[in-house]
Amino acid sequence: MSAEPRIELHGSQCSCRGGAWVLLEATQKSPCGGGNGGEGAERLVLGLTEWRQLGKPGSLAVFQQAQSRAETGERRQFERFEVSLPVRISRIATWRDPSAQVEETLAEVIAAGGALVRSRMAIEKGEMIRFAVGAAYDTRAEVMYVSLGSGPGADGIQRLGLRFLDAPLPEALIPGDARPLA
Repeated sequence: MSAEPRIELHGSQCSCRGGAWVLLEATQKSPCGGGNGGEGAERLVLGLTEWRQLGKPGSLAVFQQAQSRAETGERRQFERFEVSLPVRISRIATWRDPSAQVEETLAEVIAAGGALVRSRMAIEKGEMIRFAVGAAYDTRAEVMYVSLGSGPGADGIQRLGLRFLDAPLPEALIPGDARPLA
């Protein structure tokens, strides 16, 4: 492939109701028929790198929200809270590692889109794990970073920065006494 793939984002008036299409090589536009106005429906084409930097928006509306956050210097999509919330994380079995490793631990920071959890598992950035809060919430999560907590003033505890993949954490599961973080 010679050119970087592009992403075409559509507005809510489009017949796809605000979708995203990957455009490869010579593909000029998506096969989507457009909205009421056909060719006049809102569309935007981004390079793959820019699309990733904005958090991989799935529609034109989500792109516009991400762009306004970026322009104001705010990079976070969800409000974060300091907590001490019991959670369960578990390794998703794969052909390379079929073990069913499960750990009951604590989330120290929680948001609708992810969490910061303590962990003793040998895990790497990019791995997929399961994240659960009791029986009320269970999702796949991507390990975005692993912090080893070393250096002056650090406690030496490994922490995992997780991004929830299947569904955002319901607001009702965030404890009422959770302290908002800036």
